[in-house]
Amino acid sequence: MNPVAAISAAIAGYLIGSISFARIVARRIIPEADLGSTSLTWGEDEVGFVTDNVSATTIRDTAGTRWGCLTGTFDILKAAIPVGILHFAIPDQPYDVIYGVAVTAGHNLPIYYGFKGGRGTSTILGSLLILAPLSIPATILLGYAIGLFIFKDVLLAHHAGWILLLPFWFAAWQEWDLVFYALGVNFFRWVVSGDELREYWELRRSGQLQTREFHEAIEQSHIGYIHKYVRKWGWLKYDYMKEGA
Repeated sequence: MNPVAAISAAIAGYLIGSISFARIVARRIIPEADLGSTSLTWGEDEVGFVTDNVSATTIRDTAGTRWGCLTGTFDILKAAIPVGILHFAIPDQPYDVIYGVAVTAGHNLPIYYGFKGGRGTSTILGSLLILAPLSIPATILLGYAIGLFIFKDVLLAHHAGWILLLPFWFAAWQEWDLVFYALGVNFFRWVVSGDELREYWELRRSGQLQTREFHEAIEQSHIGYIHKYVRKWGWLKYDYMKEGA
């Protein structure tokens, strides 16, 4: 591996990843919007989460699903296109993996915007579409199965399950360059999520995530979309979700 080429791939990935399509789209369609934070609250006391990330989800919540999907597509492509070029043009060198980690680092900690970015879901998906496309459905389904049926935790299933499983998935197949990739993107995802994780743990520990109000609120969002149908099909049962509870 050429050290100069590896460093160049890392720098290019970080700088391209730092391009915030959420902010670009917002300036065109909702210039008056405050992208400083988004929240999910429930109950009379409006308990909930507040997140300061700026991403496709922010645009979806502010401007609607169509614009959120467009933003997410741009974020996926800023990872997928360069990773694809490196992957197929230089198949015997890990420059694609280096770029893939760096583009998520830039997306999450963008140098152009005071290091305030997203959480990397779109760039991880974009890179994996080239590096290991089958890992996406496999780990997402397994993550949801573990999150919903073992831990009965919709947030774990949606946000953490498949991403946390990626290193183990690649280790099982002895794809060590992709283990490095998975560990790298996990690091850059969770290093920017410290406040949210602490807030989440306090709510879970206090029992405020095991309420009817919480599940009704989260099932109205994209986070609880799958959970809503799994519960309605009768695969998940909560005493506090029964009629009259």
